[in-house]
Amino acid sequence: MNSDDVIADTDALVIGAGIYGCATAYFLARFGVETIVVDAGDVGAGASGANAGNLHLQLSPFSHANKNPEWIAEFAATLPFFMAALALWNRLEGELDCDIERRCPGGIMVAENEHQVTLLRQKVALERAHGLSVEMVDGAALRRLAPYIAPHVLAASYCPDEGMANALLAVVGLANGARAAGASIMLDAAVKGITPDAAGWCVDTSRGRIRCRRLVIAAGSSSAALAALAGVKLPLAHRVIQMIATEACTPFIDHLVYHAESRLTLKQVANGNVLIGGGWEAARDPVFGKPAVIADSIRSSLAVARTIVPRLAGASVIRTWAGPNIYTPDGRPILGPVRSHPRLFVAVCNTYGFTLGPLCGLLVAEAIAQRPVSYDLVPFALERFTQ
Repeated sequence: MNSDDVIADTDALVIGAGIYGCATAYFLARFGVETIVVDAGDVGAGASGANAGNLHLQLSPFSHANKNPEWIAEFAATLPFFMAALALWNRLEGELDCDIERRCPGGIMVAENEHQVTLLRQKVALERAHGLSVEMVDGAALRRLAPYIAPHVLAASYCPDEGMANALLAVVGLANGARAAGASIMLDAAVKGITPDAAGWCVDTSRGRIRCRRLVIAAGSSSAALAALAGVKLPLAHRVIQMIATEACTPFIDHLVYHAESRLTLKQVANGNVLIGGGWEAARDPVFGKPAVIADSIRSSLAVARTIVPRLAGASVIRTWAGPNIYTPDGRPILGPVRSHPRLFVAVCNTYGFTLGPLCGLLVAEAIAQRPVSYDLVPFALERFTQ
């Protein structure tokens, strides 16, 4: 089919069938907005299907170690946004016509030495100042809360509201919910060109041309390249990170576990597998260009995990994989209308993309549908980087 053939005309076209794109389409369709989603691959085939499904709230001293106090203070001010995101996940669990395996048993961030304990105390004070429910636990209280944690761990910060969901089930659930509400999802439709027209936008795909009145770029790590087709620069940095899954074990880890100063996140999912991550560096396969794990990162990740949870030393690794991750300069998403390009909207994640995905999709959908927007979009506007 020639790209000049107009195969569809719609009110809203969403580029990207990951969690941001599917969430945006889900809410747009429920608001009665005619919506099509296009993606070069499949639903959740990018970062949305490769991530660990963590539902984060706590700040990470490790991630912020090279940031100045002003950066950290500005990022901490978005904690209420994260709490609103978790509240929406609670609502979606009842709305979606599938089990997304969401659990919120709480998250613990561990400290192995006094310096790390000090970091956690400072973090907890900052988080509590912004309304987060979090506390320090140590000694006997920590052993009661998390008996699987190594005995040398001195203390941890504990947030009872953190948890997890099955990332792939969640994005598929949102896609199916969008379809059920009337949206169309066109897969294997790579975007080749984006041009404005009198009514909005023309988007050329490998399956033909689509006209739309409003266009949403919500394509994860491909968003910057797609925005450039429309003449918009998105200030995104990219990394490839890896994950590990162990064999299914008898349930023994009750929380989302982090580390105050090392790369570590881990949790045990519904079928007993333990997922281990923390942002360890991966690479791209030199032949196919696909994300690929690095052996040294796998070894180092396992070493940290087994130090904190010794019982993992007896669990076999059954799978490793890698996926893309993107970062904004201030750690916040980029959301809402692009002022310089009428009828163009952006829904781009940061490193906490899974946690924030549904809320970001809701806010962009509200803006497109001209409904009252549930959260102020000014702190997330693209223009904050050019003012």
